[in-house]
Amino acid sequence: MMINSIKCLSVLVLPVLLLGCSTGSHVVTGQQMPEIEVDQVTVFEEAPAFDYDVIGTVRASSDGGFTEESRKEKATQELKEQAAKIGANGVILDGVTQLSFRRLGTGVGVAVSSAGGVGTSIGSSFSFPTAEVTGTAIHYELSAEK
Repeated sequence: MMINSIKCLSVLVLPVLLLGCSTGSHVVTGQQMPEIEVDQVTVFEEAPAFDYDVIGTVRASSDGGFTEESRKEKATQELKEQAAKIGANGVILDGVTQLSFRRLGTGVGVAVSSAGGVGTSIGSSFSFPTAEVTGTAIHYELSAEK
């Protein structure tokens, strides 16, 4: 019974560990615009030569993926999602950081019931390496890009 429960749990947990997750945030420092679709956001490696307005800053991280490039791609996608929420149609990348195993943890638990039963548990957790990206969310006239 216990072995079947462990097998079942590992089948449910393993895909979550392999997929990882992306998280992000934004801070509005300028004039927020209406939310737009993510595919309308362009990522710039450096500040564009045309005029634009700064809407705010965006930050994202991802521990999903087995390579640095896949984690960076997932984090950049989350960065675009954060920019789209505040109406930015562009993001100027400020920095990309790769962190190795940012979160590690172990724990031990002991429980005693009033009926005299005692239970113990040992657990551990870890995270895949994480990519963090930061950027400046901007808005520009689409004709300015050309």
